[in-house]
Amino acid sequence: MTTITATYETKSEAQIIVSKLEAATYYLGHGEYSAPEYTVRKIRNAARYEIYAKYNYYAGTFNRKPNGAICEDTAYYA
Repeated sequence: MTTITATYETKSEAQIIVSKLEAATYYLGHGEYSAPEYTVRKIRNAARYEIYAKYNYYAGTFNRKPNGAICEDTAYYA
């Protein structure tokens, strides 16, 4: 299964998606202690931007989501 990373042409376009994701209701998964932190990052050697998600888990939690760029499925739920 391949995931396609959501990319955006401008930083302001990506920031609009981040503000929608932060305003949405987020249900914590097993072992999570807060909602993910979203930041907009420029893609190296490209004129595009991506949204990076950092997930916060308690120590020793198994089967956690990896930190990284969000995929198109996650971005379009905003």
